[in-house]
Amino acid sequence: MSAIPAGTASLREEVEDFLYYENDLLDRWQLNEWYALFDKNGMYHIVTPGLKDADTASPDNTLFLVSDDMERLAQRIDRLSKSSAHVEFPRSTTSHLISNIRVSEGENGEVVARTRFIIHRTKFDETVGFFGHQIYRLVRGGNTFRIRDKRCVLDFDTLSQQGKVTIIL
Repeated sequence: MSAIPAGTASLREEVEDFLYYENDLLDRWQLNEWYALFDKNGMYHIVTPGLKDADTASPDNTLFLVSDDMERLAQRIDRLSKSSAHVEFPRSTTSHLISNIRVSEGENGEVVARTRFIIHRTKFDETVGFFGHQIYRLVRGGNTFRIRDKRCVLDFDTLSQQGKVTIIL
């Protein structure tokens, strides 16, 4: 993976705009529109907190909190969209904040974006926070990007304070 050369701020700005749009969709619970941002072979991962080598670990031989291909992700969205999903009905209020966006060139024409994130989730007068970093592998899809892989790494040891992850990070 090589750093984006100087003078290519437009690529960084395009990626930033795409990621800000993605996070806005999540905060507005527009999960079907969010799903449409993924490549047809996309993956969504939440790495188990405290895992060593979280950036490179494989869900094939390591326990992840979430390791969804597009079919499983569609099922997750379907469940979260129903009132029978008691854990998120009524829905939480979330605020997805991202910063420190770094963009580099990946393999096979991919763009790799690394971000830091803080997500505040409020429900029933209780607010919890999630923080960590994300690694996106993006591919061009028309005049925008498609998410080939989104890996969320929680930068804490356990979920003891948060209890569980019931929202999309």
